Amino acid sequence: MDLELDVRDLGTLDLDGAWVPYADLHESAFMPARLKVGADEYAFSSSIIIQGHGATLPQRIKGLRGAGKKPIVVERGDRYYVFVTPP
Repeated sequence: MDLELDVRDLGTLDLDGAWVPYADLHESAFMPARLKVGADEYAFSSSIIIQGHGATLPQRIKGLRGAGKKPIVVERGDRYYVFVTPP
């Protein structure tokens, strides 16, 4: 399933100086496989448990950006879900 988000509903998440768009989907009825924000379409890339994310998530975001992808992080339950645009 896909989910369209309004850019006004996004926040930002500071990952050790790497600011990334963020959406809270705790109240969502489902976890989407794809997101659309404005003209950008994102596909699921990976997930990580929130507790302890600081050890790996900032580097993962920097690596995705280095590969030419735009990441967005979604929080739901006890996990962060990373979605990315194609390069």
